[in-house]
Amino acid sequence: MKDERFVTGLEVQFEMHVGDKEVLLLLDPHSNEMPYLVGYCTVNGLGMEQLTELVGGNDYLEAVEEFMTRVQGQVDQVRSDRALSDEPQEVFGKEYCLPGGLEQDLNGRVVILKPETLRPEYQNIAHQLLFVHGGFGAAPNGRGTAVFATNVFSGEKRDCRRHEIAGILNPIHAPDWVKPGVEAIRAQQKAKGGKPHER
Repeated sequence: MKDERFVTGLEVQFEMHVGDKEVLLLLDPHSNEMPYLVGYCTVNGLGMEQLTELVGGNDYLEAVEEFMTRVQGQVDQVRSDRALSDEPQEVFGKEYCLPGGLEQDLNGRVVILKPETLRPEYQNIAHQLLFVHGGFGAAPNGRGTAVFATNVFSGEKRDCRRHEIAGILNPIHAPDWVKPGVEAIRAQQKAKGGKPHER
């Protein structure tokens, strides 16, 4: 049986995470006027869940309809984002990695995230390939597991844990956009005064 989940004291009835937002249908058992609420759930910088864009009422079916409408909105947003960015949809696994697994220093390397660590809509190489530039988890015998990285396709910061990484990308399997993507990341690091990792 699934454990009950509460967010800001409200009991979660349904939850669906699509794209950059999680949609929740919640129950407030202490309210007669608005026992059913629908909203988005995000996590703030302190790691605490918070609710945004809440709407409420006393009609369960209307709440379910609102929940489904918001989920569909997230689906449409992901599809639109894919079309605009021309994201590659291939999925890479261990067979695309260099031999040696994670027994190597990951700094300055392009690594492949395990697809199962990503939500289904993001399981493709546009989200799997990261350029590593720090963190205790980047060293094979590091004291921690945090790996600081940047998404090669989007250029956005994307940290992860060492156990989420399948391995180092074998250059023979690198898509054409990887080299210019890494060069852009290194140039950005240099412009900010950081020391770009060279490999």
